[in-house]
Amino acid sequence: MNAKLRRAAPRRVTRALDKAQVDVLRENLMALVPESRARIGDLVRMMRLAARCSQKEYAKLCDVSPRVLMAVEAGTTNVHVATLEKLLGPFGYRVGVVRDVE
Repeated sequence: MNAKLRRAAPRRVTRALDKAQVDVLRENLMALVPESRARIGDLVRMMRLAARCSQKEYAKLCDVSPRVLMAVEAGTTNVHVATLEKLLGPFGYRVGVVRDVE
């Protein structure tokens, strides 16, 4: 993730984010999604922060354990497709396969 996007996303979740801050997070998320090299953990973390959820709250919303969500965000686990679908679901994303044209 580039430095500009890293600065835009707060490290801790806060309910005090105003609409403009949430909009910036959502725009950063949309900028990352088309990149074929974006890290899944970074995308999931940005989604969670844009939803103004703690890891525990987002895990409950997605019907996964907080431990799994933490591991996905940290990039320390190989996530199953079904789990990834659950984590991306609240934002209307699905897992797919795209042909590499490089």
